[in-house]
Formats: sequence, C-alpha cells, structure tokens
Amino acid sequence: MRLLLFLGLVVLVSSCNNSSSTNKIIDDCDSIIITFNAPNSDSIIKVVSTSESKAIKKLGGFLNGKETEQFKCGYDGNFIFYKNGKQLLPVIFKYTEQGCEHFLFDMGDNVKSMAMTSEAKNFFTSLMEGKDWY
Repeated sequence: MRLLLFLGLVVLVSSCNNSSSTNKIIDDCDSIIITFNAPNSDSIIKVVSTSESKAIKKLGGFLNGKETEQFKCGYDGNFIFYKNGKQLLPVIFKYTEQGCEHFLFDMGDNVKSMAMTSEAKNFFTSLMEGKDWY
C-alpha cells in the first residue's frame, strides 16, 4: 500500500513539473499579434499586438483548457505567438457564437481544439472594443 502511495506521489509531482508543449512555446514567446475578422469573412477589421509578458501569458493560459470537438462554425480571428520575429504558434479562435467558443491550433502532428472560457471570451470582447488592459 505504501509503495502504491509513493508511486502515485512521484507521478503527481513529476507531472506537475513537466510543462506542456504549449507552455514551452509560450514561455519562449516575446510578442503576439491578434487579428479580428469581419463576421463570416476573412477581411481583417482590427489588429492588436503586444510584447507585454502579462498579456502573452494570459492568452497562452487560455490554451490549457478543456479539449473539445473541432467545431465547424467559422472563426472570428487568429493570434500568433512570436519569438525574435519568428512565428512559433498560430491559433485561430471563435468567441462570438454561443456554444461554439473555442481555439484551434496545431501541436506537432496533432490538431487541438480547446474550449474557450468565459474569461477568454471577455478578454477578446474587451480587445475588440478597444480596451487594452489584460
């Protein structure tokens, strides 16, 4: 019994110390560009960029949510994590349609679709309205 408890504790501690691939990319990132599209279009209506680490970490944290299905309801825009001008991770998102809020990105050979939290939805709504607080 003690052996099982000890092994469980070792697994728990080691899993907490291992960052996900997404976290490693975000930790290396030095800037981000967010692009908002016109509804049902690829036309760009707003671009927001920042090199503020607080904003980058906040946005990156949204990608560590619950995995969900890959919705087929279009996208409201995208954001790209950069380091020294080199693209690290592009992410597309949908936040304006209830029941369809999510992020979609490619992690190696695996396309991930992550559910968007209400905090993330409010974040994008605020940016779209011109607020620049994070």
